[in-house]
Amino acid sequence: MARETISEQTLAGEASSSSRKRQRLNSIVGEEVVEEEIEEEEEEEVITEVRSGTMSDLDLLECPVCCNALTAPIFQCDNGHIACSSCCVNLRHKCPACTLPIGNYRCRIMERVVEAIIVPCPNAIHGCSEKFSYGKELVHEKQCGFSCGHIDDDVFLFLQECSDGNQNVDSDEVVAEARSGTMFELDLLDCPVCFKALTAPIYQCDNGHIACSSCCVDVRHKCSACTLPIGNYRCRIMERVVEAIIVPCPNTKHGCPEKFSYGEELVHEKQCGFALCHCPERSCKYAGVYKDLYLHYNDNHRDGWNIFACGLAIQAWMHTCDKILVLQETRAGALVTVQCFEEPNGMFVSVNCIAPSAPGVGEFAYVLSYSDGGKTVSFEMSEMNRIRKVSFQNPEDYMSIPDHCMLFRDSLKMKICIRRRGEKKKEGDEN
Repeated sequence: MARETISEQTLAGEASSSSRKRQRLNSIVGEEVVEEEIEEEEEEEVITEVRSGTMSDLDLLECPVCCNALTAPIFQCDNGHIACSSCCVNLRHKCPACTLPIGNYRCRIMERVVEAIIVPCPNAIHGCSEKFSYGKELVHEKQCGFSCGHIDDDVFLFLQECSDGNQNVDSDEVVAEARSGTMFELDLLDCPVCFKALTAPIYQCDNGHIACSSCCVDVRHKCSACTLPIGNYRCRIMERVVEAIIVPCPNTKHGCPEKFSYGEELVHEKQCGFALCHCPERSCKYAGVYKDLYLHYNDNHRDGWNIFACGLAIQAWMHTCDKILVLQETRAGALVTVQCFEEPNGMFVSVNCIAPSAPGVGEFAYVLSYSDGGKTVSFEMSEMNRIRKVSFQNPEDYMSIPDHCMLFRDSLKMKICIRRRGEKKKEGDEN
């Protein structure tokens, strides 16, 4: 499909659009930190995290024709193949991969990615601490003070002492050194329209602006930055770059070892077993991995009356003014919260387990009942909701106790039977 050449003035309009970045975390650099009031009228300070990813496939940053490091301007043909400007001229503007014209349309997002990939000096193993945008380290290497010198044509044999005197060293074995770079500007991997992580297919307009396939449909194939058509031409190199950027789980500092291609970590984060859980005690600010939280609560806040064992019904009595009752499983086990919410026509009661949504963690079912004045209200859930922090907003799942079933509104005397999901009810169990 033929396209008309875009004027230089139109190309210059690129700058104002591609600078938009997805704001995942609030920046506090050079700005006043805003303090917000929370329910307990306390203030919390927002700390900015530096997010980065590792790119191990650095070959993607090289021109596929001359194999040199890509530098701006980078051009793309209608099929998504790229080449540096020198190769476009040498090839007489004919793509070597598909023979379509190449050299008229910039791949500007790739130009920014190349600048954003930071690599160490090749002599880093010898002590050099310098780092550069990809490709610039080769210029530095020629004059690096940590380079290993060579004397004429003499041949050097390096001997390494072995702990085992009988160990042989295979001189023919060549170990390839892994080359990788670090990318700090991860916002470049987000769609500039919806600010979500880019996923294939990724499209580009003639001015070099990109958008994900969903946004191309939403904007009716009209580039939101320059109004040119978008949605016909793939930016295949960016699709490969997004897959090549490896990022750790956001909970890596809490012990999670998992790593993913960019964007996939957000799906994992919702189910990560290392996600922070907050102490349900109102005056306590402790937050930690769920196992540590359970031990913390057992050591600091445990009430000997509010203990439950799976499969056994227990009394759950609470004053409505307290709004929350915390139950803990025996042996410093799981924490379960029973919360009440006063309504004009009665009372709502919800039950949640404080745990991440990780498989096998905090998976409970329960039966809750309330009796007063000969009237009984029961509620059963085959899957107890899991939360990481107590909220006092009206719940989605709850037992409703009508006014006419309550003789007194100042206290609730209930029974609850908690069991692990998949376990059958024991005969004789009563609520």
